[in-house]
Amino acid sequence: MKVCSLYGAGFYYIPGTDICMKVGGYIRWQETFNPGSNISGGPFLGTGGRQTRVDSQDYAQRTRAIATFDTRQQTAYGTLRTYLLIGFNQDSTSGPTTAPTVYMTRGFVQIAGFTFGKATSFFDFVSTAAVAYNAGMVHNSDTGDAGHMVASYTAQFGNGVSATLGAEQSRRKATVDLNSNAGAAFSLAALNGPFCDNSGGLGGVVTGTTTCNVGLQDFVGNIRIDQAWGSAQLSAAVHNVDAGYFTGAAGAGEAAGHPDSKWGWAASAGLRINTPMIGPGDYFQIQGIYSEGATGYLSQTPSGAPQNFWSGNTVGYGFWSDGVYTTAATAGGTGGSVELTTGWSVFGSYEHFWTPSLRTSVYGTYVEQRYNDTARTAICTTQGGGASGYIGGNTGNCNPNWSEWAIGSRSQWNVTKDLYVGLDVIYLKLNSSSNATGVLPATVAGGGKSATSGPYTVSDQDTWAATWRIHRDIVP
Repeated sequence: MKVCSLYGAGFYYIPGTDICMKVGGYIRWQETFNPGSNISGGPFLGTGGRQTRVDSQDYAQRTRAIATFDTRQQTAYGTLRTYLLIGFNQDSTSGPTTAPTVYMTRGFVQIAGFTFGKATSFFDFVSTAAVAYNAGMVHNSDTGDAGHMVASYTAQFGNGVSATLGAEQSRRKATVDLNSNAGAAFSLAALNGPFCDNSGGLGGVVTGTTTCNVGLQDFVGNIRIDQAWGSAQLSAAVHNVDAGYFTGAAGAGEAAGHPDSKWGWAASAGLRINTPMIGPGDYFQIQGIYSEGATGYLSQTPSGAPQNFWSGNTVGYGFWSDGVYTTAATAGGTGGSVELTTGWSVFGSYEHFWTPSLRTSVYGTYVEQRYNDTARTAICTTQGGGASGYIGGNTGNCNPNWSEWAIGSRSQWNVTKDLYVGLDVIYLKLNSSSNATGVLPATVAGGGKSATSGPYTVSDQDTWAATWRIHRDIVP
């Protein structure tokens, strides 16, 4: 095959064409300590937080094998590029007889500034996976590994300045229906799985699903600069917070109607500074995000699953939501309004090269979700009902707001140019949603938790996890 030097090393002409192609990929194996039930999400995510022999594993392995195909061709409209990433991923948490998951996280076409397909979101800035093997346990908008569906246009203004505008797959979280659910979506009975409205109130879905009515796609834009000193970006997203049909005594479906839509939004600022004066290759990166009704931009990894952790006879928890629906019939309700959830997150890291082949990164993250007074009153009134599965008692000091932070460090040795091994250790802290009584009935946890072990006290929780990895790039 003839070498194609137009696009860098590794490209070859496909015989009989003027198309250049590069074939690559990698093979990776890793072992994670304290993964919960999900290596990507970690010990706080979903059912894994219950820490039982039913839900969680002390150790878990992951094997991933990837092949990539990158083609380029010159046209009258500039370079035409297509990119495909395909392979398989298997975690030991899925069981020894489960077939590997086909892994297809990239498939896009680029020409004349346009990008169509599954790539990375143009809202994103920092790369968490570049500095952390436990990247899924930290909170940031980064869609780098899983990818995101986009249809966008990027304009280049010269001197490293660009701007992008487009439509992207909606980053939908729950719209919680407190009118028909009587608070069930905010009881810890919902820890059995992710939820949309938890009982069929908005959208006709049940516990264990994340299906909601999705109206418009998200509209995303950014302004970016890339130069020798580093890069910086401002990005924003507009997000439709919609729901399905009502259910209840008056009927269900189209005839029952639906709540009015609302618009949520998110904004972000990111900065990367190269620091070769400290060490060749060193750099610092940080990104801060604020959202109102667009929680999915604060953290990419969690779906609808709650953050929670059970330690002995204590438990901490927090729920992800885009908004809370109330009516005038609900205590504190507003007669049919979706109250948007607000929040913010920040991720920062520094990577230092001790030698060209040995590097260490230190990274940290923080995320917080907050509910306005109307949503808080409605949540605490229904949550304080005292029924099985709810946190009962006086609602005067009830607080559904929650936050989480983590700090970690990864060290990596590049044995050769294409082979590396490394270790990543992370500490996580969950500042729990709480109630005045701070006591949870023993029967609500499920997943092997004993009803005879006594009540669970609501309190903040912490834990740690570690991942060892070996990775070999396949290079032409």
